[in-house]
Amino acid sequence: MYIRRAAVAGSFYPLGKELERMLSDFLEKAKADEKFIAKGIVAPHAGYIFCGMTFAKVYSNLEACYDTVLILAPNHHGLNGIATCKGIWQTPLGNLKTDDEFIEIIGKPGIINDPQAHAWEHAIEVQLPWVITCLGNVKIIPITINPVLFDVKEMKELGKIIYEANEKLERRLLVIASSDFTHYGYAYGYVPFKGSASEILKKIKEIDMHLIKAIEDFAVERVIEIGSESTACGYGCIAAMIEYAKLAGAKEAKLLDYRTSFEVSKSLDAIVAYAGIVVV
Repeated sequence: MYIRRAAVAGSFYPLGKELERMLSDFLEKAKADEKFIAKGIVAPHAGYIFCGMTFAKVYSNLEACYDTVLILAPNHHGLNGIATCKGIWQTPLGNLKTDDEFIEIIGKPGIINDPQAHAWEHAIEVQLPWVITCLGNVKIIPITINPVLFDVKEMKELGKIIYEANEKLERRLLVIASSDFTHYGYAYGYVPFKGSASEILKKIKEIDMHLIKAIEDFAVERVIEIGSESTACGYGCIAAMIEYAKLAGAKEAKLLDYRTSFEVSKSLDAIVAYAGIVVV
């Protein structure tokens, strides 16, 4: 059986007891107002020191009631199409097994099993310590998507494939869309406006709220349209999750947290925005 070893432990997030303490501290500060049985969520995938509170806000609001968690993430390395990775996924907090029966079903329409596409990709891995801590020893379905496939037809079809597979298997399923939002600054080659820190942050938020409103409206086409003109890295993943959630009967998307890396870094050269959203 293939073992996918943690690739960014010690960089995006700490190891061992330090990781346990960090998650515990964030979750204690998050203080969930209510628990949701969500069809899907949007969660970030940056270093925990920057977006740990956004992770905590969204994960702490989930009921621990799932059999399987399917994670959609952009492939930042531009590797193969739409790819999953069967086997055991190692984390510093324990191992998670993949839901191979589910993967076999969704593989037939063209989702390939390709461990190489996942070997160094962080966007799924950083979800897993939160999954283990807040949702328990669930099975997972990791799926990376090459952003060249982020179009309406492909992402609606992916959402439908996930929905139809779950109709057959009747899993208590959560679909996670792993995405950061605006990437601003010279480090990202995106400086369409300048100004004071408050002016820049206000403009970034305006851009992101435009995309978030499309998510709240369950408007898959607008998510793709707005996302393609933005620097949000996982907008296609969000679109596919929204399509699945609509088919599964979701009625509302709730924004639980929004912030930027500037709160920690105080740097205008590299600002990344994060949103935590539940779809119920």
